[in-house]
Amino acid sequence: MPRNYRLKELILQVLDKKELSKKELLEYIKKNSKMNISDKTFNESLMTLLKEGKLCMIGYDFSIYQDVKRIQSIRPDGIIFSLVKTDFFEIESLLKKLDTGNEEEVKNASYKLRRIFRNRILEKQEEGTLKEEIDTLLGGESVDAVFNKIIFYIDSQPEKQKRILKTKLAWSLSDVESEDNFLEDILKYIKAQEVVGL
Repeated sequence: MPRNYRLKELILQVLDKKELSKKELLEYIKKNSKMNISDKTFNESLMTLLKEGKLCMIGYDFSIYQDVKRIQSIRPDGIIFSLVKTDFFEIESLLKKLDTGNEEEVKNASYKLRRIFRNRILEKQEEGTLKEEIDTLLGGESVDAVFNKIIFYIDSQPEKQKRILKTKLAWSLSDVESEDNFLEDILKYIKAQEVVGL
Protein backbone atom coordinates (compact mmCIF):
# COMPACT_ATOMS: atom_id res chain seq x y z
CA MET A 1 0.00 0.00 0.00
CA PRO A 2 1.54 3.37 -1.02
CA ARG A 3 2.57 5.56 1.92
CA ASN A 4 0.57 8.57 0.71
CA TYR A 5 -2.60 6.45 0.57
CA ARG A 6 -1.97 5.19 4.10
CA LEU A 7 -1.37 8.76 5.32
CA LYS A 8 -4.61 10.00 3.75
CA GLU A 9 -6.51 7.13 5.40
CA LEU A 10 -4.93 8.01 8.77
CA ILE A 11 -5.91 11.68 8.38
CA LEU A 12 -9.51 10.67 7.65
CA GLN A 13 -9.61 8.29 10.63
CA VAL A 14 -8.28 10.92 13.05
CA LEU A 15 -10.64 13.64 11.80
CA ASP A 16 -13.56 11.24 12.06
CA LYS A 17 -13.19 11.54 15.85
CA LYS A 18 -12.77 15.32 16.13
CA GLU A 19 -11.85 18.51 14.28
CA LEU A 20 -8.18 19.47 14.62
CA SER A 21 -5.77 22.16 13.50
CA LYS A 22 -3.06 21.22 11.03
CA LYS A 23 -0.48 21.34 13.83
CA GLU A 24 -2.54 19.11 16.17
CA LEU A 25 -3.32 16.68 13.36
CA LEU A 26 0.32 16.27 12.33
CA GLU A 27 1.46 15.89 15.95
CA TYR A 28 -1.22 13.27 16.63
CA ILE A 29 -0.37 11.22 13.54
CA LYS A 30 3.40 11.36 14.21
CA LYS A 31 2.86 10.32 17.82
CA ASN A 32 0.38 7.49 17.13
CA SER A 33 1.75 6.00 13.93
CA LYS A 34 5.10 4.55 13.10
CA MET A 35 5.33 6.67 9.95
CA ASN A 36 8.13 9.13 9.27
CA ILE A 37 6.20 12.02 7.68
CA SER A 38 7.69 15.12 6.10
CA ASP A 39 5.78 18.41 6.08
CA LYS A 40 5.75 18.26 2.28
CA THR A 41 4.14 14.78 2.21
CA PHE A 42 1.63 15.77 4.89
CA ASN A 43 0.68 18.98 3.03
CA GLU A 44 0.29 17.06 -0.23
CA SER A 45 -2.07 14.55 1.43
CA LEU A 46 -4.13 17.36 3.01
CA MET A 47 -4.41 19.19 -0.33
CA THR A 48 -5.47 16.00 -2.12
CA LEU A 49 -8.20 15.35 0.47
CA LEU A 50 -9.37 18.98 0.21
CA LYS A 51 -9.54 18.76 -3.60
CA GLU A 52 -11.47 15.48 -3.38
CA GLY A 53 -14.01 17.20 -1.09
CA LYS A 54 -13.32 14.83 1.81
CA LEU A 55 -12.07 17.60 4.11
CA CYS A 56 -12.97 21.21 4.68
CA MET A 57 -11.41 24.08 6.59
CA ILE A 58 -13.78 25.26 9.27
CA GLY A 59 -11.82 27.76 11.32
CA TYR A 60 -8.52 28.92 12.73
CA ASP A 61 -6.75 28.15 16.02
CA PHE A 62 -5.18 31.42 17.15
CA SER A 63 -3.52 29.74 20.15
CA ILE A 64 -0.58 28.83 17.89
CA TYR A 65 0.52 32.48 18.17
CA GLN A 66 0.67 32.16 21.99
CA ASP A 67 1.02 35.68 23.42
CA VAL A 68 1.55 37.61 20.18
CA LYS A 69 -0.81 40.58 20.22
CA ARG A 70 -0.36 41.90 16.70
CA ILE A 71 -0.55 39.05 14.18
CA GLN A 72 0.89 39.98 10.80
CA SER A 73 1.13 36.64 9.04
CA ILE A 74 -1.10 33.63 8.50
CA ARG A 75 0.49 30.38 9.59
CA PRO A 76 -1.07 27.26 8.06
CA ASP A 77 -0.54 25.36 11.33
CA GLY A 78 -3.62 27.08 12.78
CA ILE A 79 -6.08 26.02 10.05
CA ILE A 80 -8.72 23.73 11.58
CA PHE A 81 -9.78 20.81 9.42
CA SER A 82 -12.99 18.82 9.55
CA LEU A 83 -14.09 15.67 7.81
CA VAL A 84 -16.84 16.13 5.22
CA LYS A 85 -19.26 13.34 5.98
CA THR A 86 -21.72 12.61 3.21
CA ASP A 87 -23.77 9.80 4.67
CA PHE A 88 -27.51 10.46 4.86
CA PHE A 89 -27.72 10.70 8.66
CA GLU A 90 -24.85 13.19 8.92
CA ILE A 91 -26.42 15.44 6.28
CA GLU A 92 -29.86 15.15 7.87
CA SER A 93 -28.29 16.09 11.20
CA LEU A 94 -26.63 19.14 9.62
CA LEU A 95 -29.96 20.23 8.11
CA LYS A 96 -31.61 19.96 11.54
CA LYS A 97 -28.86 22.11 13.06
CA LEU A 98 -29.89 24.95 10.73
CA ASP A 99 -33.07 25.27 12.83
CA THR A 100 -31.33 25.49 16.21
CA GLY A 101 -30.93 28.82 17.95
CA ASN A 102 -27.20 28.24 18.47
CA GLU A 103 -25.44 30.70 16.13
CA GLU A 104 -22.13 28.79 16.07
CA GLU A 105 -23.88 25.47 15.33
CA VAL A 106 -25.91 27.06 12.52
CA LYS A 107 -22.79 28.66 11.01
CA ASN A 108 -20.78 25.41 11.07
CA ALA A 109 -23.67 23.33 9.72
CA SER A 110 -24.32 25.86 6.96
CA TYR A 111 -20.66 25.91 5.95
CA LYS A 112 -20.45 22.11 5.78
CA LEU A 113 -23.72 21.82 3.85
CA ARG A 114 -22.61 24.46 1.32
CA ARG A 115 -19.38 22.56 0.80
CA ILE A 116 -21.24 19.28 0.23
CA PHE A 117 -23.73 21.04 -2.08
CA ARG A 118 -20.90 22.61 -4.13
CA ASN A 119 -19.19 19.24 -4.49
CA ARG A 120 -22.44 17.53 -5.53
CA ILE A 121 -23.19 20.24 -8.11
CA LEU A 122 -19.66 19.96 -9.53
CA GLU A 123 -20.01 16.18 -9.74
CA LYS A 124 -23.31 16.49 -11.57
CA GLN A 125 -21.91 19.12 -13.95
CA GLU A 126 -18.93 16.87 -14.72
CA GLU A 127 -21.32 13.97 -15.38
CA GLY A 128 -23.25 16.30 -17.66
CA THR A 129 -26.54 15.62 -15.84
CA LEU A 130 -27.12 19.13 -14.49
CA LYS A 131 -25.00 21.29 -16.79
CA GLU A 132 -27.89 23.05 -18.51
CA GLU A 133 -30.05 23.51 -15.39
CA ILE A 134 -27.15 24.87 -13.32
CA ASP A 135 -25.94 27.23 -16.03
CA THR A 136 -29.50 28.49 -16.59
CA LEU A 137 -30.33 28.79 -12.91
CA LEU A 138 -27.07 30.41 -11.88
CA GLY A 139 -27.38 33.17 -14.45
CA GLY A 140 -24.37 34.91 -12.89
CA GLU A 141 -25.19 33.80 -9.35
CA SER A 142 -22.91 31.66 -7.22
CA VAL A 143 -23.64 28.07 -6.25
CA ASP A 144 -23.96 29.37 -2.67
CA ALA A 145 -26.78 31.70 -3.78
CA VAL A 146 -28.58 28.71 -5.30
CA PHE A 147 -28.10 26.77 -2.07
CA ASN A 148 -29.58 29.72 -0.12
CA LYS A 149 -32.62 29.72 -2.44
CA ILE A 150 -33.19 26.01 -1.87
CA ILE A 151 -32.97 26.38 1.92
CA PHE A 152 -35.21 29.48 1.84
CA TYR A 153 -37.77 27.64 -0.30
CA ILE A 154 -37.76 24.59 2.01
CA ASP A 155 -38.09 26.80 5.11
CA SER A 156 -41.06 28.64 3.59
CA GLN A 157 -43.10 25.42 3.38
CA PRO A 158 -45.58 24.08 5.97
CA GLU A 159 -43.92 21.91 8.64
CA LYS A 160 -44.87 18.51 7.16
CA GLN A 161 -43.70 19.49 3.65
CA LYS A 162 -40.55 21.04 5.12
CA ARG A 163 -39.60 17.71 6.79
CA ILE A 164 -40.20 15.79 3.55
CA LEU A 165 -38.12 18.23 1.48
CA LYS A 166 -35.25 18.21 4.00
CA THR A 167 -35.21 14.41 3.92
CA LYS A 168 -35.15 14.45 0.10
CA LEU A 169 -32.35 17.05 0.13
CA ALA A 170 -30.35 14.93 2.60
CA TRP A 171 -30.71 11.89 0.31
CA SER A 172 -29.71 13.87 -2.77
CA LEU A 173 -26.59 15.28 -1.06
CA SER A 174 -25.58 11.95 0.49
CA ASP A 175 -23.14 9.51 -1.04
CA VAL A 176 -25.93 6.97 -1.60
CA GLU A 177 -26.62 6.21 -5.25
CA SER A 178 -30.24 7.10 -5.92
CA GLU A 179 -32.65 7.32 -8.80
CA ASP A 180 -34.28 10.30 -7.09
CA ASN A 181 -33.66 13.49 -9.08
CA PHE A 182 -34.50 15.85 -6.22
CA LEU A 183 -31.68 18.29 -7.00
CA GLU A 184 -32.67 18.54 -10.64
CA ASP A 185 -36.36 18.85 -9.73
CA ILE A 186 -35.94 21.56 -7.10
CA LEU A 187 -33.57 23.56 -9.32
CA LYS A 188 -36.13 23.48 -12.15
CA TYR A 189 -38.93 24.40 -9.73
CA ILE A 190 -37.05 27.37 -8.28
CA LYS A 191 -36.22 28.60 -11.79
CA ALA A 192 -39.91 28.31 -12.76
CA GLN A 193 -40.89 30.30 -9.64
CA GLU A 194 -38.46 33.06 -10.65
CA VAL A 195 -39.84 33.18 -14.18
CA VAL A 196 -43.43 33.64 -12.99
CA GLY A 197 -42.27 36.14 -10.35
CA LEU A 198 -43.20 34.21 -7.20
